Amino acid sequence: MYAMVCTKPDIAHAVGVVSRYMSNPGKQHWEAVKWIFRYLRGTTERALCFEGKNMVLNGYVDADLAGDLDKRKSTTGYVFTFGRTSVSWASKLQKTVTLSTTEAEYIAVTEASKEMIWLQNFLCELRKEQKNSILYSDSQSAIFLAKNPVFHLRTKHIELKYHYIRHLLEKKTFQLMKIRGSENPADMLTKVVTLENDNCGARVARDG
Repeated sequence: MYAMVCTKPDIAHAVGVVSRYMSNPGKQHWEAVKWIFRYLRGTTERALCFEGKNMVLNGYVDADLAGDLDKRKSTTGYVFTFGRTSVSWASKLQKTVTLSTTEAEYIAVTEASKEMIWLQNFLCELRKEQKNSILYSDSQSAIFLAKNPVFHLRTKHIELKYHYIRHLLEKKTFQLMKIRGSENPADMLTKVVTLENDNCGARVARDG
């Protein structure tokens, strides 16, 4: 758990999934844990290193849809970079069951925006005020929903607290922009690590 939280964003999703079965693990769960250890052993050369370049706070966010087979909840994944490396990340189940990919991505964007605000305030205390931060999402529909406050029948059931993102965008606290799914490092926080999203995650760990 320490590695997942403090040093290895690339195992956050895998550890989060197996931790759901700690009270009654089966053989397949132990096999998954062994896979995580093999992965850690094979990636010991990776590290989080601050190079003193690109001292701008940026975030990347993603979500799956109903990835939890037991409760059918979606997973929010986000990672923030500063100084060309990852400084904050999370992979966690959403608190509500979502009815569409757009809704899941929209909730994920809102959750990531709260972390963005906390990090901006923290950096401000360190005299590293951030005025050009960007939050990247690979969901065009979620971005449109966040930037368009017009009432829509398909989204009227979304809890009010998740519309907080609209307030932040109106204040121009940061920008919300589109990124290709294949280039989104937060993808590794909502899905099993493959060669493609592992390479994407490696770029975040190495050079932001």
